[in-house]
Amino acid sequence: RMEYPGALYHVTSRGNGRQRIFTEDRDYERFLGQLADNLETYAVILYAYVLMPNHYHLLVRTPRANLARFMQRLNTSYALYYRWRHARPGHVLQGRYKAKMVEGDNYILRLTRYIHLNPIRTEAGRRLTPVERVGAMEEYRWSSYGGYGALKKREPFICYDGLKYCGTGTGAARAYRRYTRSMVNGDDEELRDQLKDAWAIGGEEYVSHVHAKLRSKRRGQKRDVDLPAD
Repeated sequence: RMEYPGALYHVTSRGNGRQRIFTEDRDYERFLGQLADNLETYAVILYAYVLMPNHYHLLVRTPRANLARFMQRLNTSYALYYRWRHARPGHVLQGRYKAKMVEGDNYILRLTRYIHLNPIRTEAGRRLTPVERVGAMEEYRWSSYGGYGALKKREPFICYDGLKYCGTGTGAARAYRRYTRSMVNGDDEELRDQLKDAWAIGGEEYVSHVHAKLRSKRRGQKRDVDLPAD
């Protein structure tokens, strides 16, 4: 892993063998409670989340360069709960979580939209009409979308700074709803291509720097490779 103060990451974690990790409402609620506690304990900033039946997405910033400790505690505590609650032996989560470094704040808005669209990027969602997709996304309970779109009370453990790119006041929430709805029947092709990289999300120069830094770490070199400034 690459860690430094202020790093921004798109994090995903899946169920072992793609099995469910959330079976009932209590599971989703328990995870969100543990997430909020760990965000406070490790001073991690959360911009967006979505919990799907067999995986989850987070967009986080780590002022203390402590992503590994934060994620280890979060996943371990939830896995222990899930095994106890559902009498399920073995691994709950599949291997290590994935964390892609993100190039700067200009990607926050696009990534929150990508995360919030996940509930309708399913086989069932693809069978819906565009109007039905909007409804399914806005009614989905286990996502931070409602707070962004002023469809529910804002959650205290979410940082909504990404809305500043949509305007000010109540108009920002309306603009964000329009921004997200614009992709219910389409895709951000540029971002989709960038998401294919295993380690970083950003422009070519940024991704190349991240790869060079990772190669350097693997070889155990002392010389560091600076990431480009935001």
